[in-house]
Amino acid sequence: MDVFVRSVTAVAMAAGAVVSASGTVAAAAPAGRVCMVDAPDGALGFGHVAWSYRDADGSGWDYGATLQSHNWRRHGSEQQMLHDFATMDESGGYRTYRCTDTAADDQRAADAKVVAGFARPYSLATDNCLTRAIEIFKAYDRSGGLNGLEPGRFTFPNAYFNYELTGWGPETKL
Repeated sequence: MDVFVRSVTAVAMAAGAVVSASGTVAAAAPAGRVCMVDAPDGALGFGHVAWSYRDADGSGWDYGATLQSHNWRRHGSEQQMLHDFATMDESGGYRTYRCTDTAADDQRAADAKVVAGFARPYSLATDNCLTRAIEIFKAYDRSGGLNGLEPGRFTFPNAYFNYELTGWGPETKL
């Protein structure tokens, strides 16, 4: 029995679970978190979305957006991020957000996608606020858990936000 308990404990710890002194196995806290923020009146009512991801050390958030005329990016606490989105007038105003936890949190990879996206020209159908947000999310979750997200090309941001984020948390008002 002792060998069995040690084996289960070793497997659980390798999988990222937490094992108490009594041998009880509990799931580990998710490594990362990403959120998509929606401005439903943006882009002539087709919608506009922004992105955010929690820092690898859990101390803050990186967040921003791509617009046809410019890109922007900020860093701050979760409260600052939500406040910034709630008080911005960009693209008809951000109103709600949806989040999901991720098994991994590669902040450097996400940062690189932000920089690369900002360096590219904007394309309404194929390289826009939605497609870049998805690229950033996929890079951030190096576990591949978000690889199933559709790339968002030729998709209205409102439709994607409302119908494609299967398994994400509920829509929350800012």
